[in-house]
Amino acid sequence: MVAKNESLTMLVLSYLSFDYPTLSLQDSLQKALKVIEAHKVPALSVLDGKKWVGTITALQVAQNLSSAAKLKDIQADFQQDKLELEEDILASLPLFENTGFSLLPVVNEEGNWMGYIHQDVISTMFIQSGFTGKNGGILRISFHAQRDSMSVILRIIEENKGLMVRSFFHRSEKNPQALPEWVIQVQTDQFSQLVKSLERHEVAVEKAFTFGHQEDVDQARFDLLLKYLNP
Repeated sequence: MVAKNESLTMLVLSYLSFDYPTLSLQDSLQKALKVIEAHKVPALSVLDGKKWVGTITALQVAQNLSSAAKLKDIQADFQQDKLELEEDILASLPLFENTGFSLLPVVNEEGNWMGYIHQDVISTMFIQSGFTGKNGGILRISFHAQRDSMSVILRIIEENKGLMVRSFFHRSEKNPQALPEWVIQVQTDQFSQLVKSLERHEVAVEKAFTFGHQEDVDQARFDLLLKYLNP
């Protein structure tokens, strides 16, 4: 077994950027526009204290210069696209594509701003996280030491012609009483059968994310990844 004392949260944290500023609800529109333009980005995050409240673009600010004084006055216009620490990292690709932003805000479980993810590092994130585009998926198993057996789970994976690429345990900081999750990346052509087999053996599969060339959703994400690797 390949075990790492890290989580998807740490994977995201390791690539956070603080090279770009944030704005405050109390900032004037003139200041907001000046800061956005000075850093040559289309949009920046707006905070209320530590809480992330949305993203505002230079265009939105410019359109409201004559009718509003502060960012709080146009809060209804803020965009809400963000990447959560506990979210599947693949979710960043369609967000970059849909928004056209070069930066995505990252927030924690409490909604506090943690930093930005820049599109330039997205390919590195996938390469270092082991994304290969091969058939298989990621399992998140609620693991109870007295109920579950690693050897049984590994045997079920092998019976479904699976190869465990990597795994790690993750415990929720928000709910320390919750069971730890065993996160496993598996390569197999029988991922759906694998999930069903695990469930038949009463293994608590909390989430199962499938990827592979036969999956329309993942094909779109893989195409987006190739766009970042080959701009």
